[in-house]
Amino acid sequence: METGTGKARPLGGRYQLTSPIGRDGVGIIWRAHDSRLRRNVAIKEIQPRFREHGVDLDDARRRALREARSAGRLNHPAVISVHDLLEEGGRLWIVMELLESLTLRETVRHLGHLPVHWAAWVGFQLLSGLRHAHAAGVLHRDINPGNILLTGDRVVLSDFGIAALGGESSAATTVPIGCAPAYTAPERLRGRPATAAADLWSFGASLYFAVEGRPPYPGSDAFTVLSAAMNGNPDPPSKAGPLWTVLKGLLRRDPAARMTGGQAARVLSEILRMEGVAVAAPQLPAVRPFTS
Repeated sequence: METGTGKARPLGGRYQLTSPIGRDGVGIIWRAHDSRLRRNVAIKEIQPRFREHGVDLDDARRRALREARSAGRLNHPAVISVHDLLEEGGRLWIVMELLESLTLRETVRHLGHLPVHWAAWVGFQLLSGLRHAHAAGVLHRDINPGNILLTGDRVVLSDFGIAALGGESSAATTVPIGCAPAYTAPERLRGRPATAAADLWSFGASLYFAVEGRPPYPGSDAFTVLSAAMNGNPDPPSKAGPLWTVLKGLLRRDPAARMTGGQAARVLSEILRMEGVAVAAPQLPAVRPFTS
């Protein structure tokens, strides 16, 4: 993608890559400039997985299309906005809004843990976006503190790379490689299908991390964490205060007994009211029509 001057040719004739700014489970994320609309954007370069006989471009294409369709189907301030999907130079690129942010994981590492009122506010905003996604038939399937972005005034759920749309066979029993076991619902670890309740468990585990400063199943290695997550309950938190009610409800091992998104939103809004933080009454935003 080089021009005669040695400068990279803009993607799609309009997106000029400037610098890499991070990576997630499926690719490298670049800062870029959209010359047509004169705005800065983030562009994810989907990296194909290597198979026995070389890179799997078909798999990369499926993953890119799934992520773009999943996030592009949604219109909510707590969900990352997707603008475009390109295939160029044998690679796939997803164009998204550029957010100056830290992940929840980075923020907690800096601070140790979030105060109850801040954790409740983060949870309330994030849950609003998650309920919007579920109403549109989108399961995220990989909610964890590394996929939750915090800006000055927004909480944003990102990385829909393994999301599943309603009716897709991909929302099956296999837990995708790379999912963090400490944030994966117990029934998913045992091979049961992805559901909205499983997303809510992962949301609850991320909220637990926010207020406690550690995952619900700490451990020095993946096997220890996986064994604990499959067979035991998280330790009762010591810093959660009134948040323990919602954490206990979301982290129930039986998905049928788990707190629903609406119930969790009401509890979080009440906690915020008691903490003196004003938020709008929880409601389910309308979703825009979608056709495949």
